Amino acid sequence: MTTLTAQNFLLHLQQLITTLNKSDKCLIAYSGGVDSHVLLHLCATLKQNSTANTAEFSAVYINHGLSQNAQQWGLHAQHVCSDLDIPFTLIEVDGTAKKGQSPEAAARIARYNALKPLVTTDTYLLTAQHQDDQAETVLLQLLRGSGVKGLSAMPSIKSFAQGFLCRPLLTYTKQDILAYADTHQLSWIEDESNAQECFDRNYLRHSIFPLLEQHWSKVRENFAKSAGILAESQSVLEKNATVECQNLFPINQQGDIEYHKLDVTSALTLLNKEGSHPFASLNNVLRYWFTLNECVLPSRKVLKQIIHTVLLAKKEAMPLIQWHDDQSYCTLRRYQNILYLFHSSSFTDTKTNKHTIDQQHYALVDYQAITLNHNSRIHCIHSQVEAYQKSFESSVLWSQAVTIRFRQGGERFRKNKQGSSHKLKHWFQEQAIPPWERDHIPLIFWGETLFQIGNTVVSDCLKEAQKKNIVDDPVVILWQKSSKN
Repeated sequence: MTTLTAQNFLLHLQQLITTLNKSDKCLIAYSGGVDSHVLLHLCATLKQNSTANTAEFSAVYINHGLSQNAQQWGLHAQHVCSDLDIPFTLIEVDGTAKKGQSPEAAARIARYNALKPLVTTDTYLLTAQHQDDQAETVLLQLLRGSGVKGLSAMPSIKSFAQGFLCRPLLTYTKQDILAYADTHQLSWIEDESNAQECFDRNYLRHSIFPLLEQHWSKVRENFAKSAGILAESQSVLEKNATVECQNLFPINQQGDIEYHKLDVTSALTLLNKEGSHPFASLNNVLRYWFTLNECVLPSRKVLKQIIHTVLLAKKEAMPLIQWHDDQSYCTLRRYQNILYLFHSSSFTDTKTNKHTIDQQHYALVDYQAITLNHNSRIHCIHSQVEAYQKSFESSVLWSQAVTIRFRQGGERFRKNKQGSSHKLKHWFQEQAIPPWERDHIPLIFWGETLFQIGNTVVSDCLKEAQKKNIVDDPVVILWQKSSKN
């Protein structure tokens, strides 16, 4: 282990951020404690060294509002940054735990949510986790029954917001950090909550690891090594899953891959792979799919339910499974031969699974965009040549009221005057549109005639009305779906 010095820290930081230069921004998450104070001091030393072609450094202190000393700590942090000539920002958040949240998780979520807007392109958020923290994380994940990904613990660098989160002290021990702080005569604050063993991490830190170290002196170092080895294994698993997923994602009519969907038949072929663990490949692919969609990984029990009650369900069934952690909620549904994955901030009703149906009618006037439910938008635009077959003559379109409505039940439409009417319900079924999406697809009426569903023109009524007219000003009605599932 190399001694923690500014020069060694710089070399390690440059290994993590291979393109580190003066155009980059390093934002130091500074709490005032010894770990983040050492990180701050190291960065300040690099800043003062004009030959160390490093990034632009600044610091941010998050006041969670959980301690009566928080304001005083914020002032201490501001004074330290001023003395070190590091630009400083203080942000106040509500770190109070909500129902079902642990205090630790609530504070962490509030902290990172406040930091995300600050981490823009070419910004690296530097945090002060060290090797002892890594060892504690491994044991916590093991006690929770985590798999390879969880036991990989904290990566040295990963994507975060629009930039990256970097942990440049992860290879150093707490002892290394305290030795540096003593050498440079740093003064720091002590959060009284760090001594409270009602928190899982504190209990491991103060009661369990000291006992383990009496018998295994290098237990923290070895746990951290194991995390690194498991991270390598996780990387291999993800590469394998990437290959196996190539034919699992459906492609829509525009040629875009729909990563929040999964083809059931193709996924089930993974069960036919040889070996003593027939579900291993499928489990790996599902975990990769959830991670790809930024969903929290389900427990092994839930994963088993997903396979047996969703993937292996009868084709006509429409099963639903939901799971969550302290911050995010995930819903998995099946319709016909496709799995649909949704990532949201709150549960839908698991029994009725209904959202509020929009009863309102919207009048489309000229070229003014209208925001509909779920933040989708609809507006009339001048059409391009290639879209002419779906376009209308503007004067004919506006000759009657154009309204946007949503399904109430019993709607019908005719392809043309001579044709028979079709039930909207049957059209949805023919188009394989899942039932939970149908209430949110706009129905566009010309007068009282339904002529367009979403972006699909289903009636020739406007074409028939404009047969004798020259199309001088072709327009189309465009529905832009929300980017969220």
